[in-house]
Amino acid sequence: MPPLVTLPPSDRDARRIRWSRVVSYVLVVLAAVVFSLRPALFGDPQTQPAHALLHVWRIVLGIVLVLAAAAVQIAVGVRWRRDLRRRADED
Repeated sequence: MPPLVTLPPSDRDARRIRWSRVVSYVLVVLAAVVFSLRPALFGDPQTQPAHALLHVWRIVLGIVLVLAAAAVQIAVGVRWRRDLRRRADED
């Protein structure tokens, strides 16, 4: 396996990396908003039987959003590294 050559990212890679960061930040902010929601905002817990489910679903949705943000970063990183190797092999 040849050593990785440090090449600056192409313009296309730079745009992809920038957009992945924006998407990741938005997903993490949405997760923070979902985690901060309190079921008490939606009414009295004694009168709503689905109130306990709201606790579970906001946690599940928050975790899914955080995992999606991480998946975006991983996918872009893998693609960038693959393109970097391809460009190094061409040189």
